[in-house]
Amino acid sequence: MATVIRLARFGKRHNPIYRAVVIDSRKARDDSFIEQVGFYNPNQKTPDIKFDQEKVLKWLQTGAQPSDTVRSLLKKVGIMDLFHEIRAGRSIEGKTAAPRAEKAKKAKLGPKALAKIEAEKAAKEAAAAEAAAAAEAPAAEAPAAEA
Repeated sequence: MATVIRLARFGKRHNPIYRAVVIDSRKARDDSFIEQVGFYNPNQKTPDIKFDQEKVLKWLQTGAQPSDTVRSLLKKVGIMDLFHEIRAGRSIEGKTAAPRAEKAKKAKLGPKALAKIEAEKAAKEAAAAEAAAAAEAPAAEAPAAEA
C-alpha cells in the first residue's frame, strides 16, 4: 500500500482548515485516513502550522510521500531538514525542528519608478562630483596665491 501525507480539508465554507493526514494514495481527499500528523490554518495573519515531529518522521522513514504542499509546510517548520539529517546517517537525538527564517519579499518596481531611482542616483553622483571639484579648486588656488 502506497501511503502519502497530504492535507484533508475541514472547516466551514469560505473558511478552510486543513489536517495533515497519512492516507492510502488511492483514497479520496477527505476519506478515512490512517493517522493525523498535523494541522494547518491559513486563515490567520501568520498561518498556524503544527506537526507532530515524531509521527511525521516515522511515516517519512517508512516511505510515505508528502504532497507538494505538505512538503513546503514541512520545510517551513524545519522537519524536512531533520529528515535529511536522518537520511544522511547523522543522529538527531535531542534536536527539534527549527523553523526557517522567512525571506523578505521585494516589491517589483515599474518602469517609471526605476527611471526615478536612476535619476536620483545620477543627481547624487553629479552632486558628489561637484563637491569633489569644489574641494580641489580652492586647494589648487591656495599655493598659486602664496607664490
